[in-house]
Formats: sequence, structure tokens, C-alpha cells
Amino acid sequence: MNAKWSFISASGLTLLFAASLQLHAASGNSQSSNPVFRIGSFDRSSVEFASGSPKQPVKFVVGKSDAAKDWYAAQPAVLGSATADESPASAAAPRSILFTLDHAAAPSYRLHVSLLIQSASVPALRVGINGKHGIFYLHPKLDYSNGDQGDSFYPAYSQADVEFTVPGSALRQGENTITLQAVEEADQAVPEAGLTYDAIELDRGTAKAEARSSTAQILPTIYFRQRAGGLEEEVEAYIRSSEPMKPGGHADLTIAGRHYQQALRGNQDFGEERLDFSVAEFPAQTRAAFDWQVSGHRQHVEQTIDPKKKWTVFVVPNTHVDVGYSDYQAKIAAIQSHALDEALDMIGKQPDFRFSTDGAWNLEQFMKTRTPAQQQRAIAALQKEQLFVPAQYANILTGFPAAETLIRSLYPSANFSRIHGTPFNYANLTDVPSYSWSYASILASAGIHYLAGGSNNYRAPVLLQGRLNEDSPIWWEGPDGKKVLLWYSRIYQQMQMLFGLPPVLAAGRDTLPLFLQMYEHPGYHASATMLYGTQVENTDLFPQQAELVKEWDDTYAFPHLQYSGFHEALQNIQKQFGDTIPTTRGDGGPYWEDGIASDAYYAGMERWTEGNAPTAEKLATLTALINPLMKANTADLKRMWTNMLLMDEHTWDSYNSISDPTSMEAVKQLAIKDQYAVNAKALANFIAMNSMASMVSAIPAAPGSLIVFNSLNWKRDGLVSFDVDKGNEIVDTTTGKVVPAERLGGDGNFDHIRFLAQDIPAVGYKVFEMRHAAAATPQTDQVSTLESPYYKVTLDSSTGAVRSIYDKQLQRELVNQQSPYRFGQYLYVSGGDKGPNTVLQYSHVYPKADLEIHPASSGRLVSITHTPYGAVAHLQSEDTNTPSIATEIRLFNSEKKIEFIEDVDKKEVDSKEAVYFAFPFAMTQPQFQYEVQNGVVDPAKDMYPGAGHEWFSVQHWVSVQQEGMSGTVMPLDASLVTLGDINRGAWPEQFGKRPGTIFSYVMNNYWDTNYRAGQGGHFHFHYIVTSAPSTNAQELSHLGWEEITPLQADTVTTQDKAISPIAEHDGNPQYPDPAAQVKLLHLAHPLDAHEESFLKVEDANVVLTAWKTAEDGNGTILRFLDLGGQQRTVTVQTPLLQINQAWQADAVERNQAALPLVGTSGFTFTIHPHEIVTVRITGTPKSQTPGS
Repeated sequence: MNAKWSFISASGLTLLFAASLQLHAASGNSQSSNPVFRIGSFDRSSVEFASGSPKQPVKFVVGKSDAAKDWYAAQPAVLGSATADESPASAAAPRSILFTLDHAAAPSYRLHVSLLIQSASVPALRVGINGKHGIFYLHPKLDYSNGDQGDSFYPAYSQADVEFTVPGSALRQGENTITLQAVEEADQAVPEAGLTYDAIELDRGTAKAEARSSTAQILPTIYFRQRAGGLEEEVEAYIRSSEPMKPGGHADLTIAGRHYQQALRGNQDFGEERLDFSVAEFPAQTRAAFDWQVSGHRQHVEQTIDPKKKWTVFVVPNTHVDVGYSDYQAKIAAIQSHALDEALDMIGKQPDFRFSTDGAWNLEQFMKTRTPAQQQRAIAALQKEQLFVPAQYANILTGFPAAETLIRSLYPSANFSRIHGTPFNYANLTDVPSYSWSYASILASAGIHYLAGGSNNYRAPVLLQGRLNEDSPIWWEGPDGKKVLLWYSRIYQQMQMLFGLPPVLAAGRDTLPLFLQMYEHPGYHASATMLYGTQVENTDLFPQQAELVKEWDDTYAFPHLQYSGFHEALQNIQKQFGDTIPTTRGDGGPYWEDGIASDAYYAGMERWTEGNAPTAEKLATLTALINPLMKANTADLKRMWTNMLLMDEHTWDSYNSISDPTSMEAVKQLAIKDQYAVNAKALANFIAMNSMASMVSAIPAAPGSLIVFNSLNWKRDGLVSFDVDKGNEIVDTTTGKVVPAERLGGDGNFDHIRFLAQDIPAVGYKVFEMRHAAAATPQTDQVSTLESPYYKVTLDSSTGAVRSIYDKQLQRELVNQQSPYRFGQYLYVSGGDKGPNTVLQYSHVYPKADLEIHPASSGRLVSITHTPYGAVAHLQSEDTNTPSIATEIRLFNSEKKIEFIEDVDKKEVDSKEAVYFAFPFAMTQPQFQYEVQNGVVDPAKDMYPGAGHEWFSVQHWVSVQQEGMSGTVMPLDASLVTLGDINRGAWPEQFGKRPGTIFSYVMNNYWDTNYRAGQGGHFHFHYIVTSAPSTNAQELSHLGWEEITPLQADTVTTQDKAISPIAEHDGNPQYPDPAAQVKLLHLAHPLDAHEESFLKVEDANVVLTAWKTAEDGNGTILRFLDLGGQQRTVTVQTPLLQINQAWQADAVERNQAALPLVGTSGFTFTIHPHEIVTVRITGTPKSQTPGS
């Protein structure tokens, strides 16, 4: 309750017993200056108290006992039938506070008890004062302070105050005792019912207590019952008295001219009595009168009351899936499959019951292991909309994956829907607390317009700071302007949290009003809401949940409970809101994705695979279009994408990964997780190499040639590394010019070289030949500077980093010379071991972590080498727990960029740590921007309420700009950055102004569960740095796509192609053209011997993100992403096909509208800024079956 009790007292008695919450805003968080005693702090936290359960009844002696050891935070409740003199278990027994008054008692005292509700009940508090007892009822208010970590999990987490004046006559000089006990007045025991203490204080009052006082308040409730005479609302009346309340009296309530009477129970020395009235419906602003009698004194109050809203609560049965965490991944597959068996049984017995899986992965595991009959049973339930599967494959982290990976996370469910005719109309993300801004665009592009988020606020105060749960539903608009209706739920498993398991009606009676407080505000324009989930992750289903709704609805008309799926619930709520739903834009910040940096080696592997996988798929598609004998290896491609999705899934390791990192559970789960990255990489490499080898048969290139492939849709340059026979040089067959190369190493008969391949055609290839030549000797230098046409770089050998970068075009110094760090310097951060602290967990009561930054030192310059494409410097340094940091810095003559390649050898430790690379730009208060999957975020303005502002997930680049200068870092291996400072556990609610240092946040082990406890070994980190007068997002994204999508190369060998024996003789005049030596695939349109482009996109700001075989086998699918710009028409041509039809489809390949064709091999489509466009083309490949 937010305000003071409003009443008119005929007797004129003063109010002695303050309302439960009336002083909270003024004094609930303050402490008296004149206390007799105080136990704890009024900070909405119990962390200062002992945890666990006492073995003996608590006796706290003021001045002697220690709250941290002797006062326990939680107190289980006893049933109300137990009397004050009974002896329950020690934990639930009355707790005694013994204190001494050195002088005669003051005229009055004030007792203030602050309590937290963290379980499925709201018990009363029984207070004893020197043998006299009274009950006080709680009127909790939802709390978002996160003083206790339970605030992160419990949807009805609340705070309440019991505060009242104690007459001086109740105490005495000398020893006194106050007792406190939690009492559950329900008729049946509520599992885990109890109270948690925030603080207790007794202070001296200033006024003498009146001899007699009694007050009352009338409170309508959310509960309605259907009676024979019509609908009746339950109204509660609370009487407070400072004197004994005896049985035999009665109270009268008058509402809208109707009279109701209840007998008084009495049997208390002081305190409160609650009376429950069932009254006929009444309109708003109805005058109510209440009369009662205490000790022969008749009293009267009047109030104006309003009826409560008649709520419908859609109960969405669901159990969350962690692919691992609580048990081995294989066991989770079995548990979740069994849950579907149970759900189908429950639907069979209770046809109104519904069940929603937490991902298509669950259904996939079920279908793999069930009989045809059981499979069909599940399909039928899905078709009848009794069972539901969401759009997403699993609960993945949305900031780390590439756009194409996020789209592929929707494919398994979409394919099942296409084959079986089941709904595909909503997504839900459970547990994961915040989302990439692009996820709204991804879902909307796939035709998904409903997203339910079951947010876990542990280490992620998105709802604690932003209250998006109270603002739901909202239209969340992506960077491209497309929207999805977002429902942010305060945690999942809400039925279990509110009703217990098995569900108990009495528990829901206590907690449902707290839950509904979220929606009892003028901006919530519906009378329906949703309970997200019924029980905790990866557990056997409790069959009683299928009986809850009937049992409840047989008791109450309202709130009306109704089983539902997510789509039905959100659609119903949307209809009630009409056009009043607000729109929000922005990024959520990657709260939980900081844990990815605990597994930096495999995270880096996955990040490169995210870039290479679409290339492998494009090559497989092209091979099938070029060679009529072949088709894309869709089975391996599916396995590749599945492994990537499971690597991006939010479960990383076991529940005990930090507390017991060497346990079999932790070791085996982590091994399986990391294997997903290994598998995906291996499959991507295999598919790419296999496809290139097959494509080579159609290219007239001789053995010994090198064919370089470009999977992006623009001509580009790129470094290529491969092995070549000693004494050979490289010739560009298009230009006929020798391509200079850099020797990196080699042994025996080969050299490992690197060269700059130039002008590789869009979605195409170029052929390079090898020929004999004298070996070139690289030029070396020992100066401490590097220069290119664009930059002058001054090295700092002692730190293994860069002292200065001078931009010759801008005529500006890029590096902040006042920074304590050099540019590109390795930083090791220790500290944070002493918990609790805020770098480990979000809390307003925890201390800040004592962190120490150790910059790399003991460095030296190893070499500077001038290469055909620029200059390369090698430096060496070391740091705490990091014996070797090998740094390679590359400058380019033809491109305005600097590359930093960091090879790190690090020891594994179990102490808390973090690792960064610092990039301090010379800017004091710049504008920061970073790229997400289909847009650009300015964290100072493009974050939705409650978003994380301390670390950020970057797709390709992060930039700072100020006063005519922009600096950009592209962290290719590590997605996380912090901006302005390292992560210090500040959990800021706003971005604010920050200095222009970008920190690449490459490692940490700050989690206490789920992620790696420690990491060591060899790590590789690769950065691109560039600068400009201002941040040009399109150009940076263009460059970013090039850097994360390396050119692919394949060497033609004699195993690839047969050579005519006569042609083996060197210099044979019959075969002047090496291509003539090769047995070729016969094509109607042979591929060019020098270079060819397979796709021409006449728009430099559109990137081809995918070219694949259609899921239904009908043609191929091309996906395009706009890098920015205006609405425009894009023309696409391919020489491989005679196109019959082109369709614009949604992101899961459902045709939407026919597209205009251009000639026989092209089509056009319209694209909007940051939009993702999917196109299906069908036609005839311009090739023919090879001759015999």
C-alpha cells in the first residue's frame, strides 16, 4: 500500500499503529537517531544476517549477539492454528530479542520490522512483548532493489514494514523480551512459506501513548466469487488495536446501502484482526462505512473505495530448457522428451491443458527417439494447438551470433511447420535477460510478431532498473523499422514461484495480488495478463499443474485462470490494448554474454566460423549450379548450423562449473559445449574445401594453379596464405603480372607464403599460376617506426604496443598521450576474489571489487619487415600470469588500416581475473557507436530501458568520433568491449560521458556458475584499426564484412585433374596453354580460365549474406542485408541461371510476392535501410550433362 490509511474516526482517537507501508518512503530506508537497539540495516537486504537454518530457537541478546552469526535471515512460517505457546521446529519458533532498559521506560517506543517476501506466501508476523502477543498483517509492495539475490528470480519479490507504537507501560526497567514469528494463516501448509528479515529496530518515541486506540481500513481485493445472487467481490477490513481484543464482538460493513456483518475472533493482547467480507459488486468511488467494537467502545470509519479489475490470467505451462547446466546434455534431451510425453498425457486427461516447449530443440530430441505413433500424437496436438513449439531452436545469446545464425535458429521450427502444417507464430526467450536490437528485425523478417521474454535478472538488472515488465506489452522496433510485440516477464517458472509445486491455492491467494501489482497502473490497458511458465528448467512435470486452473476457477470467478500458449495470450492482450501499445527502440546490452569471455579460445573459433560458414554454403550452392551432377551437401550444412546454434545457446557449462570445476559434471559438459565450436569449424572447412575442389573441375586451370574465391558480392583484395614449392613465384593470370609474396616460413621443399590477392571478382574467383623464379629476400629494419601513405606508427617496445599513430590525411594524432595505457596494450586485471562484490553480482549493498590493472611490460622490438603490401613489426612482452604476448602490427600501402595480431600464452588460474587490450583514442568525450547485426547503436541513446551499459557485444566494429576525427577498432576474435573504462561492476543505468578508450574485453571469470572457472593456453586475437574524419557506418561495415569473411583458396593438383602424358614434358609446343593440358568438365558455358563472377549486385551497400539451396528444394535462396542508406531498388544478375521466377520471401523462405525479372538472368527488389531481404529464384542452370 502506497499511502496512509484514510479514515474518519468518530471517537477522535489518535493513530498509534502505522499502516504497513505508510512510512516506507519517509523512514523505511532510514534509521532512527534514538534507537534502543537495531538489528541489521534498513536497506532491503538480508545479507548482513546468517544464512541457513538455526539448530536451536534464536535468542538474540542486544549488545552481545552478532547479527551475522546469531540472527538468521529467513524464518519459516508456522500454520496459524499453532498458538504462541506451542513449540514448532527451531527455525520456525518465535525468535527472542533480549534487551535491557537502564532507566524507567519512556512514555512510548516505536518498533519497526522491515521484511522481505521471497517465497510463495505472505505470512503474518506474530509479535510478542514481554509475554503479550499480537498479529500484524503485511501489505507488501513489489521491490526492485535487488538487496537480496532472490529479487532476481522471484516475480512477487516484495518488501513490507510492520511499524507501530509500543506504550511505555509494555516495557520495564531491566530485562525485556520481544519475540517475532512468521505465521501462515492458510488452511493448508504452503511449501517454503516464510519471511526474510531486512532489519528490526526499537527506538524511543516522543509522545505518550493513548490509553485506548483502535483504527480500521477497508481494502477491496482482486478476488470475485460467483454466488447465486450474482458476482461478489471480496473485501478485507483490518482493525488495529493497542489494547486487548476479546472474542464476542462483531463488525459491520456498509457498501452501497448493503450491510454485512462478521464476528470478531479476538484473543489478542494487541495487533490486528482481518475480516473477510463477500460483497455485491459496487461502482467506483463508492462510499463505505465500517463499525466495530473493542472493549465496549464502538468505533466508526468511512472510506471511498473502488472495485478491483476483473483479471484474466493466461497460464502458459512451460518448463525451461538449458541444454546442459543441471545435468549432462544427453540427459537433458531425455528429460525434455519425457516432459513432452507427460504433457501429452496431461492433455489427454485434461483437454483444456496446454503445454509450450521452450525451443524446437526439445521437439527435435523427442522426434528422434519416439515411435511413429507417439510422433504422430505430438504432431496432432501441435495441429490442434494444444501443444506449442516456438520459432527459436533454443534460448540463444543474441548479441554474439551473426545475423545469418540468428535467422537459422528459426529454421528447424519453420521447417517443421511447413511439413506438418503447425503454427509458426511466436518466439520466446527464457532465462536470457537482454537482447540484441537486431533480434526484433530478425523475428519480424521471419514473420514472427510476438516475442515473450522470461527474463532472469541475475547479473542482469534489466527489469530492476528498467521495469520493462510493467511497461509490457511494447512494440520493439528494430533498426530496420520492423516491429515485434515484446512481453517482458519478471522471471519464468512463475506458477511454481507463486503457487509452489505441487501448486497450492492458498499460496496463489497470497502471492497473485503481488504479481498483479506490476499491471495495476493507468498505462496497462488490459484486464488480462500472463503467467510465464509453470516450473523450473529440465524437470519432470508435476501432473497437478494440469488441475490447478479448474480448482482455482471453481473457487474464484476472478482472477480467472486459463491455460494458454504464448501466442494466444499475447494476441488477446494486444487486442485489449488496441492502438495504445507504445513503441520502443534500442539494444539491450549483452548482460550474460560477458561469460563467453571465460572461454575465449573456443569463442574466437566460433566467431570465425560465423564468418566462414556462409562462405562454405555459398560455395556448395555454386558447385551445384555449375556442375549438373552435383548438389549441395545439405546434411552436413544442417549439422554445421546446428553445431553453431548449440555453441551460441546460453548454457555453457554445469551448475557447479565454478564451485567444482574439476568435477566430472563440469568437465564433461564443457567438453561437449566446446566440441560444438570444433564441429562447426571442421564442417565449414570440409564443405568449403570439398566444394572448391569440385568447382575446380569446371575451371580450365592447370595443376599447380591457385584459385582464390571471394564469397562477398563486391570485388575486393585480401591476404592469402598457402604453401608453394620452393623457387616458385605467383602470377596473376588476368593481368599477367607477378604478384610479390612474403615468406612466412617453410621447410624442405616448400615455402609458406602470404600475398595480397587483388581484384578478386564478386562471388567469384581468380586464377593464379606458379612459375620458377629466384627467391626474394625480405627487407628488415630496426627503427621503431612504421609508415604507410596513411599512417606513421611509433612503437613502444617496452610495452609491446604503440606509442603514437599519426593520421597523415587528417594530420591528427590518434592516440591519447595522457592515457596510462599504450595503444593495443595488453592489460591483466586481478582482484574481485573477496565476495560478495559488485563485479561478481549486481547489488546496491555489496562493496565494490578491489581491482588492480597490470599493464604488459618487459617488452622488446623483435623485428620490422618491409613486405610487398606494406610493413610488419613484431614485438614481445609479458604480464601477470601471461609469460608471452607476441604482437604483430601490419601497415598496408594500399589500404587505410592497421592490423594488430596478438598471440597470447597465458597460465590458467582459479583466482578472479580479466584481460583487455586497450585502444586509447585522443578524445575526451566522444560519441561511441558499435555495429550490431543489421544496424548501428549509439549506447548513449539507442539502449532500451534497463539495458546494460558496462560491456557491449560488437559484430564487426566499434567507433569513437569527436571534433572531426573518428577512430575504429574491429575486434575480430572477441565480441565484447567496454567503453571508457574496464568493467568495474558499476552497473550504470545510463551511458553518460566517457573518455575515448575502447577496451577489447577478451577474458574474465566473474561468473559463479555456468561458465568456465579459469582458462589458459594459447590464444589469438586479431584487430583492425582505421580512422576517418567521421564515422561512416556503411564503409566500416563494408570493411568489417571483408575482414571476418576471408578469401578462400584451393591449389589445383594432379589429383584434381588428369594431365595428358605428352603434356608432362616441359616446353612441349603442342600445349602452349596450360589449360589445354587439363581434362575438363564439358559445359554449355565453360568457366573462364582467369576469373569469373557468379553474381553481380548493382549496389555497393548491400551484402549477400547467404546463397543456399531452398529448404523445400524449390530453387535457391539469396539473402541480402542493407548496410545503410535510403529505400531503393537493387538489381541482381547471375550468369549461372536462366531465371524463370523470383519471389521475395520472408526470412524462413515463405514466398511473399513475385519480383520483376531483368532479362533472362536477373531480378530486382526494393530494400529499406538496414533491412534483411530474402529472395527465392528458380530456373535452369546454364550447364549440361557432361559427355561420355
